[in-house]
Amino acid sequence: MNITISNEKIEMIISTLGAEPQSLKFEGREYLWQGDKEYWFRRAPLLFPMIGPTLNDKIWVGEKEYSMPNNGFARDTEFTLLDKGKDWAEFRLEDSEKTRTEYYPYGFILTVRYTLLENGYNARAEIDAKDDLYYTFGWHPAFSLDINGKGCDLETYTASFELEEHLDRKYAKDGVFVFEKDFLTGDSIDLKRSETDKGPIVLDNVKSREVTLTSSAGEHGVTACLGDMTTFTLWTTLNKHAQFLCLEPMLSFGDTKREKNIEKMKETRKLKKGEKAVYSNDFLVF
Repeated sequence: MNITISNEKIEMIISTLGAEPQSLKFEGREYLWQGDKEYWFRRAPLLFPMIGPTLNDKIWVGEKEYSMPNNGFARDTEFTLLDKGKDWAEFRLEDSEKTRTEYYPYGFILTVRYTLLENGYNARAEIDAKDDLYYTFGWHPAFSLDINGKGCDLETYTASFELEEHLDRKYAKDGVFVFEKDFLTGDSIDLKRSETDKGPIVLDNVKSREVTLTSSAGEHGVTACLGDMTTFTLWTTLNKHAQFLCLEPMLSFGDTKREKNIEKMKETRKLKKGEKAVYSNDFLVF
């Protein structure tokens, strides 16, 4: 089921499957990738409770093995629409017998709320722990490169960071990270297919709270606000010249060499029973 919210300048469509935005039109211009199966069928999934691949798509909790799809199961699970107003909508995913027995043995409530702003939207996620649990979380919206003209090339785009950064890059090759030292020294990345075709540009320990995508070919762009997150990923499909780029604030990004037990993974965070965590990120368009 799709839900539509709007304000004076923006219309947003959100699917209850994965609580995933399907469209974001600002002053009539579509900013989200529209999900061509030839390249990538998704549009703006959220990632929970795992980000990145695990060995053989499995995790362990104690002595028991569970399936864990790449980037978690929430993006492929139906959420419940809790409530909506003209310019906001709130969705909820709660543990079930299926999630507890197949994927993730913890009790949780994941509440996701999208609120339109004057020039974008706020994405807010609240994770409530019904048990002691381990997790990671992130957003994965794909923004259209065509906002600056049909077929506008990735090479015309730059990702500009709010602060000067000195960051290494990692990307997964056959599920295992390759590391590039000193990938970003400064405040911007001139994007190239030769780099995105290697894999995602994963940057940890990012100081900047905002990253802005702009093009030399036009005046339109997107700013991703990292909030409390310190890992930021730029990604598009490999070797296909797809007309989108994902701007992904996240808590962490792991590979298949991580600890198999979720309780021992350095990438995961712990919530004790009764605790909650809230993540709030703005995505601004112009």
